[in-house]
Amino acid sequence: MTENQLFKLSIIIVSYNSLNYLRDCLDSINNNKPSASFEITVVDNASSDGTVKAMRKDYPYLKLIENARNKGFAAANNIAIKSSSSEYILLINSDCRVYTNSIDKLLEFADANDDAGITGPRIINNDGSLQFSCRKFPSFFDAGMHSLLTNIAPDNPFSRRYKLTDINRDEISKVDWVSGSCMLIRRAALNDTGLMDEKYFMYVEDTDLCYQMWKKGWKVYYFPESEILHHIGGSTKNNALSGAVTSSIRMQKSVLYFFWKNYRKTLKVLLLPLLLMLLGIRIFLTFIKNLLK
Repeated sequence: MTENQLFKLSIIIVSYNSLNYLRDCLDSINNNKPSASFEITVVDNASSDGTVKAMRKDYPYLKLIENARNKGFAAANNIAIKSSSSEYILLINSDCRVYTNSIDKLLEFADANDDAGITGPRIINNDGSLQFSCRKFPSFFDAGMHSLLTNIAPDNPFSRRYKLTDINRDEISKVDWVSGSCMLIRRAALNDTGLMDEKYFMYVEDTDLCYQMWKKGWKVYYFPESEILHHIGGSTKNNALSGAVTSSIRMQKSVLYFFWKNYRKTLKVLLLPLLLMLLGIRIFLTFIKNLLK
């Protein structure tokens, strides 16, 4: 560490109306503290569930940043990152839980691999099943077909290829991108790529950040020797139907922006109208699926 780095690690948690999950996340970190020096920053995106009051009362040791409005996931993380100066940054969702040595193992791996810009752990559901938290960058064709088929035929070959379903999840792997629900970022690498793109309000900002890492010559690793639990959607729950449709719209807008941002100077841009149509179909299928529940 340099002289101005007071901590080895900054743990950053963005929260929006997820107080119960946030408590569980913070308690799991406190019960499984990393051995390296660290700080915890919670960024509250204008929650209405008493998060700020609870943080001040029960977790006075952490750094609390209060946003007057919901600025989105990327912008909120960037605010916390700018306020820190640690060697590493751990972005972790409020609906995650760490275990013994989860964080230490990530740090040990990153320290031993100087080319690791981002490292992601194995992520499991609360029933112990595996989440497909490392994936390929989507091609236009695979992204379109995955969007079209995932709700009606989840095991289709396009989704399997995109989700890297068939790789050995017990092995350390270099992958295109890892989930932002929990990722360890080397600050030196982030200085090369710049912060998260705040044009992503939610979703795909993790994919894009990993894409920028690879462009700058850094590697992205999936590291299964570290394990965390993630309640998918726990930090974004809403009214079942309207929440699902809103999330789907945000997701498809982010996917479209990712392709526009990164491929607009190539001939692939000619496929954007087709992709837009397929993403629209996915929103419609999400609506129908949740309407019939």
